[in-house]
Amino acid sequence: MEAYLKNKLQVEIVNALKQCIKGLTNPDEPAYIAALVNQLPSHLEAILNHTFPTLNFKVGGCFLHQKPIAEFCEKKSLGYKKDPEIGDLLIVYKKIHGAEVVYNALLLQAKKLNGNTDSIYHHKIGYNDMHQLFLYTHWPKFIYRKANNLNGRKRSVIPKAITAGAQYLLIDRNAVCTPFWCAMPNDILVASKCLASQLVDFVEFQTGRTFVKCAPRDSWSQMIWDLLKISFQSVFNKSKYGYVKASRASDEISDFLDLPQKLTLSDNNNVGIPILCIQSEEKEGNDELK
Repeated sequence: MEAYLKNKLQVEIVNALKQCIKGLTNPDEPAYIAALVNQLPSHLEAILNHTFPTLNFKVGGCFLHQKPIAEFCEKKSLGYKKDPEIGDLLIVYKKIHGAEVVYNALLLQAKKLNGNTDSIYHHKIGYNDMHQLFLYTHWPKFIYRKANNLNGRKRSVIPKAITAGAQYLLIDRNAVCTPFWCAMPNDILVASKCLASQLVDFVEFQTGRTFVKCAPRDSWSQMIWDLLKISFQSVFNKSKYGYVKASRASDEISDFLDLPQKLTLSDNNNVGIPILCIQSEEKEGNDELK
């Protein structure tokens, strides 16, 4: 993508992100994420379709408050008493190019910063959050908890190291230009790029981590599909912020999963991870815009 087009796209996404959180009063992390996955899809879809006229983009999302837990299989020997959430937001991208289909994923752990004591360029991970950092830096073998029919299943994601597929989302309303920034896992989190820039790189496969659908799946791919399927079957209800059964886990995510039929959304299984789902397909008779 040419530099001027990339910069223009980033600015438009930054403005869309500002619109998503406009009107939120002293929101917590879940409220920020809910605004992103419920408000951003329509804006982002319009922006991407305008920027790439030879591609047909669909964007959808869903929000769940009770996220799956990763219980470390050897947590006693590792010295952790708490079990981390797998993440606060999962962004996935499906690119269809003729008969070829490729997937990308970005798992984010959100951190709302206290502007008085830290910033997007220096946020020290506290002692009580070290178990989450250990998950993203070492990926120990874990068992799903609070994950409906996945409860008790073991997963062992490899490599046992930091990858661009699992990062932190720093939220600071006092930050320059935009409140949303991304940082690689570390004891001290330092913003590397804003979320708008990250999304542009993400659809170009310059960040995130690819995954596959066909068996045999690698461990990362299996975990991503686990999260997608349990999340799709749930809805969100948090009237405090105006989201009552506001899940957008609809046609866009159904298309992403290639389901033979739509799954029934359940009020009783409000478990899963918030998802922002992006899909693109080349229009007939056109070459993809470079």
